[in-house]
Amino acid sequence: MSSATTARLALLVASRGGDGSGGWVLARARITDVGEAAEWLRAEALRLAVRLDPGPRTRWAAAGTLHPTYDPGPDAPSALRAWAEDRERQARVRHLLAHGRALSFHFPDLGGAWYALTAAPLPPSPPESR
Repeated sequence: MSSATTARLALLVASRGGDGSGGWVLARARITDVGEAAEWLRAEALRLAVRLDPGPRTRWAAAGTLHPTYDPGPDAPSALRAWAEDRERQARVRHLLAHGRALSFHFPDLGGAWYALTAAPLPPSPPESR
């Protein structure tokens, strides 16, 4: 696929979250550049990880609000960080998006909660009439 073709490809990228009661769109964007779409997914994974599992110096949580947990089981924040920081996975994401493939990554968490990152090509827009 040529770069001219890739530049015209529009993608809908989104993050979702949910639990046993349902799921919700957390963020979404329409992006026409494959590199920007891949970077949006990566940045969103890191944003979610920080919101779910902030460091000890976080500014948005009052002192004493956050406590470490040691429960065994899936850990969405760690999985989101690992996915975002894996250069091979990120190169594969870019490759698949450049070839018009839809992607979905699922990150389960304790208690049945889950988070997902998705990207899907949008159908071409009809030509504008004058």
